[in-house]
Amino acid sequence: MQVERFSDLEEALAYYRQQGFVHVFECCAQGWQCRELDQVFCPEAVQIDTCQRFQRCGGTHKVAVLYTVVAPGGTKGIILDNCSTYGDVLFGEYLVRMKLRQLQPAPAHRYAS
Repeated sequence: MQVERFSDLEEALAYYRQQGFVHVFECCAQGWQCRELDQVFCPEAVQIDTCQRFQRCGGTHKVAVLYTVVAPGGTKGIILDNCSTYGDVLFGEYLVRMKLRQLQPAPAHRYAS
């Protein structure tokens, strides 16, 4: 997983749209839903490509994390986490399942002696 650097969320969204990340994935009971394609993908099948945290200070302190993701078949899109306390428990669970898949170590190789 790669971490990108942008000054604001709007700049990042515009850049990623130009890179082909045009779909939006939303959390639903069955997994990550892409409404534009009328498809749902299980969390383990969606791979995180990049992520960046955005922080906005002012009247209210807001934090958001933008994930660019690739689903089976090469469907590219984004998941936007507004870092709430996960009123929707599935959202947080799906993110964890995706990240854990990314962080699993490669199988150990055995060498002939």
